[in-house]
Amino acid sequence: MAAPIDEFELIARHFAPLAGNTPGALGLRDDAGLIRVPDGMDLVVSADTVVAGIHFPDDMAAGDIARRALRVNLSDIAAKGAAPVAYTLALQLPSGIDDAWLAAFAGALAVDQQAYGPGLLGGDTTGTSGPLAINISIFGYVTENKMIKRSGAVAGDDVYVTGSVGDAALGLAVIQGRMSLPDAGDRDALAGRFLRPEPRVFTGARLVGLASAAADVSDGLLADLGHVCTASGVGAEIRLDDVPLSDSARAAVTDDQPLRLSLLAGGDDYEIVLTAPQSARSAIADAARDTGVAITRIGRTVARDTQDRPVVVLDEAGNRLDAGDGGFRHFRAEVPRPE
Repeated sequence: MAAPIDEFELIARHFAPLAGNTPGALGLRDDAGLIRVPDGMDLVVSADTVVAGIHFPDDMAAGDIARRALRVNLSDIAAKGAAPVAYTLALQLPSGIDDAWLAAFAGALAVDQQAYGPGLLGGDTTGTSGPLAINISIFGYVTENKMIKRSGAVAGDDVYVTGSVGDAALGLAVIQGRMSLPDAGDRDALAGRFLRPEPRVFTGARLVGLASAAADVSDGLLADLGHVCTASGVGAEIRLDDVPLSDSARAAVTDDQPLRLSLLAGGDDYEIVLTAPQSARSAIADAARDTGVAITRIGRTVARDTQDRPVVVLDEAGNRLDAGDGGFRHFRAEVPRPE
């Protein structure tokens, strides 16, 4: 059994270095941190909790857990067009966690701080008799009154998604041994997309003033676009063949349309689904080129029929496909298992 870890020693050894250059962190020696918002900016705040056995497998490596916990929060504010500034970290640690695990966890956070910009502002640590749980609250700046909300879409807007859809759901299936692919490169690429999602922080910032509404794709493309539609009072039609897949996902899906449909509800992509007026097409293409992240037009918003699902999926001939309205639902007892 691992030796008990003193909370203050833990903070000083592993987490105070993460706060060293964070304005207002006060070296993690105070009861609170401080954020000063520059003139002309708004402070965007989001929070997420990830729990072992629900949001990630119990045997996931410490560094991958750290990256995932921070990146899912970065994804939230990326979809709002905000630049990350700082975050707080609250850990509930079961008895099996030791100093080596904490060193790997903190080391991965340090790498991502360098890559994406936020610094540790404060937090809390406590022991638990339950599973490992990590709560992060993240803070970012966006130009005053320019945050991209869910509620700004109007009928006739284009619908876009960044990157590719479905890799994480397939990657989880690979990790759990529910899917076997002949090519090791495809297996590694898909698993990596689940273990180490890529939040679209820099792309999100470029969408300010272009996107009419947006959400990050955490619960699944159908569910999160559905949230945008509900908040905006519109519906959406998307074309299955236009939803972008990576080369590795195409190798896994081949011509299996039911599997491809299921990826629309798979979750954990941490892409951005957005709407924008048709007049923004050229500027969105420029944003994709400048950030190096594909932004693919997959459909349009329409007047909402309240008797219908918020998002309708169409085949190449324009016929409706039964894709359901699924997505990740919280409070499940185990890691979601997309089939």
